Amino acid sequence: MPFEAYKLYQEYEPDKDKTSTQKKAAGVLKEADEMKRAQGKETISGIEFQEAKELLGEDLLGPEEIEKTWGVRPEDVPEIPFSREELGRAKEMGQILVLRVEKTEDGKPMSMEAMNTILAKRWEKEKKGRLLNTAEGWRDRVTGSKVFSEVAPRAGWALISKELLKDSTSKNYIEQTDVIIKALREQTFKDIEMPEEYEEAIREFEANKGRLTKLMDENWQQAAKELAELKITQLTRQSIQETIYDLALYYDKNGKRLLPNVYTWSNSRSTDGDLVDLGGFDAEGVDGRGWTPDRRNGHLGVLLSRRK
Repeated sequence: MPFEAYKLYQEYEPDKDKTSTQKKAAGVLKEADEMKRAQGKETISGIEFQEAKELLGEDLLGPEEIEKTWGVRPEDVPEIPFSREELGRAKEMGQILVLRVEKTEDGKPMSMEAMNTILAKRWEKEKKGRLLNTAEGWRDRVTGSKVFSEVAPRAGWALISKELLKDSTSKNYIEQTDVIIKALREQTFKDIEMPEEYEEAIREFEANKGRLTKLMDENWQQAAKELAELKITQLTRQSIQETIYDLALYYDKNGKRLLPNVYTWSNSRSTDGDLVDLGGFDAEGVDGRGWTPDRRNGHLGVLLSRRK
């Protein structure tokens, strides 16, 4: 949705007279759609945004939250790529819908370093604590200076679980991937046609599962590399930059820290080749470490992250 249309919607966002203002908002967005049609351009999904906002409430993190938290005014808000049915299912599963941006206000990468810098002074003033835990220098060990300062989240809308997937703790990386696939089949796409890209990703994983299980024992660095690059991994796990972005945005809006006592295993690798997990988000900030893919831990699970 173009930012101008979004701002028009915001002007009519319900306060006291909800029914009246919703009708006005719908009228504004309908006019924007008609203008786009007249120009021969693709129509925006303004009504879908409104419905998503009403459906998800505090669990929708969009342009308004981005501007408040990161100081970035999105020039062009992309259409929400998920259907009403998918968003309804996401609500049932306790997921958030988040819009990610790649650049800061001055056009630099929205890196972990940039996010930490943007929030440090304001959070200190507001007594919100830290974004990143500085103990033991884990950031340098896990990310390296270049990744820490130059790599940004993938831009666009994503659906993220607020809690670890059930039964995903005390499992190695491959076993966690089985849990992800089960959640896709039995929850996310139950009675909904699964997109071909997900079917293809599952087939790729299942065709290589036995080989990768053996490789974990023989050459864990190579196994970690291949596991991180799998289509199913890229489709359903957050990068460390995305994890930090999502945790920060949700906490800044709602005052609730996700993953306060547990960790989610990402699709990112450390400087040593480990697969990185992040979590333990308390007043001291998010903690992180690298694990070999064969490891298991009772506090280590995975959030389901889905983007298009």
